[in-house]
Amino acid sequence: MPEEKIIPSDERIANLSVLLSKQFKNEEIRNRYAPIKKVLTIIGIAGALGLTLLAPGIAPVTKLIIDSQTQKDKDEWKRYNPSFLKRTIKRLHAQKLVQLSKKHNKEVITLTTNGKRKILKYALTELTIDKPKHWDGHWRLIIYDVENKRKQMRDQFRGQLKLLGFFQLQKSVWIYPYPCEEQITFLREYYGVGNEVLYIVTKILEDDTPYRTYFGIG
Repeated sequence: MPEEKIIPSDERIANLSVLLSKQFKNEEIRNRYAPIKKVLTIIGIAGALGLTLLAPGIAPVTKLIIDSQTQKDKDEWKRYNPSFLKRTIKRLHAQKLVQLSKKHNKEVITLTTNGKRKILKYALTELTIDKPKHWDGHWRLIIYDVENKRKQMRDQFRGQLKLLGFFQLQKSVWIYPYPCEEQITFLREYYGVGNEVLYIVTKILEDDTPYRTYFGIG
């Protein structure tokens, strides 16, 4: 039976949602239709901020979604088709990704556990590490010791390090030249291996010439 992934706190979900929203914002907007994944992340942001989003049956839904964003984002949200936003939220509800409940005699929208898991999956798919123009001279070491009975999670964690471009220094030791603490924190939470993974920053790595060559840094 697959291991159940730990769901991070609402605050962490909101942080991931903010990052995702910024990435989705760079995607081309076609026909003024908001992508489902972006609507879901907006709800994730609002939940941790204590904002109230009205249910799709109530007219001001578009305005309330706009109000959950910064002023910079408002103009973008105004470009979306309001009726499509309502249908999108109804679809999320049908998929049990959001729930509708009563609050102060108003029907509001919040993420379900499945909705939070969906955001985590989006975040994993979109996960990248920014490469600065200049290397700061520090190496990031990822060291993990995950017990054999959790081999599936360990293998998936290791596979994600490979996808992100880490170099395997030893069996359970990987290195990367650029800041990636936030990404590693997310992976630890996503795979539930927080206590078994160490993130170390060091300036000294013996005979690092091969690794500099591998990453293309001077």
